[in-house]
Amino acid sequence: MEPTHAEENDGTGLNRRDLIRAGTIVGLGALVTSVPLFAKSPAAAAAAPGGPEPSAPELKLTKFKDPLRIPPVLRPREHGGHDELTVRLRTADVTVHSELPPVTMWTYEGAYPGPTIETVSGRPLRVAWENQLTGSIPVTAVDFGQAKGPLPDPLSNYPGTEGCQEVAGVSALAPWAAVHLHGMLTGGGNDGWMENLIAPGEVQLSAYPNKQAATTLWYHDHTHHVSRFSVFAGLAGMFVSRNAEERALNLPKGEQDVPLILADRNFAADASGALTGRLLHKVEMVGAQRLMRAHAGPYTLVNGVVWPYLKVEPRWYRFRIVNTANSRMYRLMLLADGRPVAGAFQVIGGDQGLLDKPVPVDGALNLSPGERAEVLVDFSAFRGQALKLVNTLQGVTPGASDKRNDLLEPDVMQFRVVDRKPNTKFTLPAALSPTFKRVTDADLPQGHPTRWIVVAGPGSGNLPELWEMEEVDAAGLTFPSAGIVQVQDAQGAVKTLRRTAMAYDDGNALTASQHGVEVWKYLNLAAAPHPMHIHLAHFQVLSRENYDVTGFDRVARGSTRPVAFKAASVLEAHELGEKDVIRVGTAGQITPGPNGTPGELVTVVVRFPVVGRGVHHCHMLEHEQHMVRPLVVSPAAHLHAGGHH
Repeated sequence: MEPTHAEENDGTGLNRRDLIRAGTIVGLGALVTSVPLFAKSPAAAAAAPGGPEPSAPELKLTKFKDPLRIPPVLRPREHGGHDELTVRLRTADVTVHSELPPVTMWTYEGAYPGPTIETVSGRPLRVAWENQLTGSIPVTAVDFGQAKGPLPDPLSNYPGTEGCQEVAGVSALAPWAAVHLHGMLTGGGNDGWMENLIAPGEVQLSAYPNKQAATTLWYHDHTHHVSRFSVFAGLAGMFVSRNAEERALNLPKGEQDVPLILADRNFAADASGALTGRLLHKVEMVGAQRLMRAHAGPYTLVNGVVWPYLKVEPRWYRFRIVNTANSRMYRLMLLADGRPVAGAFQVIGGDQGLLDKPVPVDGALNLSPGERAEVLVDFSAFRGQALKLVNTLQGVTPGASDKRNDLLEPDVMQFRVVDRKPNTKFTLPAALSPTFKRVTDADLPQGHPTRWIVVAGPGSGNLPELWEMEEVDAAGLTFPSAGIVQVQDAQGAVKTLRRTAMAYDDGNALTASQHGVEVWKYLNLAAAPHPMHIHLAHFQVLSRENYDVTGFDRVARGSTRPVAFKAASVLEAHELGEKDVIRVGTAGQITPGPNGTPGELVTVVVRFPVVGRGVHHCHMLEHEQHMVRPLVVSPAAHLHAGGHH
């Protein structure tokens, strides 16, 4: 995101662009002021359609009343052979809607989302993350539920705490922090290890090699056990790296290169029902076992604004979309006159950079927590019209609500296309990154390790589980047995898998060799999809396959008969590139009943270029404390030195 005109002059008489060109911009704690997009652009002055709309009456806020904000931009300063930057964690009052009191949040540099850190790929970066947070966490955590099962219209659809009970131990949480630059390939000592916390007044020093393709990453708090609350409190921001390959494409830039940082929130209310602006983490506990449903807030925020609008010109735009929600998956569609716009999104990149060519989206763009997608959208056919970006569910009319599935208000934001002659200077390129290559089975080295990771539904602890598995001989085993899963592949061959670990502190960490290549097979036996994230590594997705998982006994926690291949599935556009998060499980509406949605087997090829101690885990933050396992990457020679293994 290049600075807008309003960002150019900081009031000191110094022009930031001149300083940037001279390589002398102050990056250590200095940042550009956050402003609405197009603060001084001609499009803002031109007439545009659309306008505010009422939301669901219970939500009390007007949709599309406030303009989209663009996060401030931070650029590091050069220091010899590397760049340096200081980012301060600060408690601040943030305006997220003009009809809502300012919201107290934990932030990076006083902004939510935090400033966009913009770098040049290949320039090593050192960041000092200074913890200047004050006060206890600015979040009220509550839950609700009934013994007989889920509610048809859960209270999480609405603001306020009526009918809820407070979750013990949250309100007094002190501002410890651990910053993770999600998707950056850096050693374990710089990755933001979730137990290496910094207190107020302390500094986390992280060195990032930044040897990656031009891409969109994000940074967030990773404090062990409580990240679902600390990220919810506001500790998230975007990271962008650029390179010559990307610039040569002449993609939309400046005001046409727009971040869309998605999140959902809920807010407390006073005795009269008026919203107070206090952040409210509110979840449903289902049945007598009190199974926690995934968090879902009724208010959608884009760049920290509730249901914003954006004035656009009739031309191509580049949108960098990041799902920073705790657990909500966004199935995004663009509507014109209430109908989906066919092929609205041309996906040009995913988690880790550009694809080899643009890929149109047929249907919804599905982004699970932690995932990113870069898309191009052409507004030239919609001059003088208003369009909506909506979140939808499979089987639900796009733009319609679904209270049972946490979709009371499906609208995300509004685009107002000014009525002027379209700008036709940009042409969609036929090719994008010449250096990107899709991995195939033929590219895998002989003898590569294969790991099985099973996602199981709630067990005796009433929580979803993440199982690491090993292949064993079935001889002498009885079925069902806890932790024993048999899998029948497309050729009819049956493998028997035995659980080796599932809790965070179960035995040894999974260990990989630096520069090694492994195949990981994620098998989802649960009803809900889970976004799986691997630290210290990147991967590509080889395949998605549907499996019949009715042979898995959820009570016995093992197979009565093999879970069996049903059919191959199709990878989505943003899943064709380099990844660090992958959704395992169908993206559609969860089907009630004992078997839920069909099981999925997702196969990925993982590479480990850096060393250190990290983790692999589910990126639904409500699952992060129990669906997480240690991961260690070591130099290959160290693994076998002196005859030890």
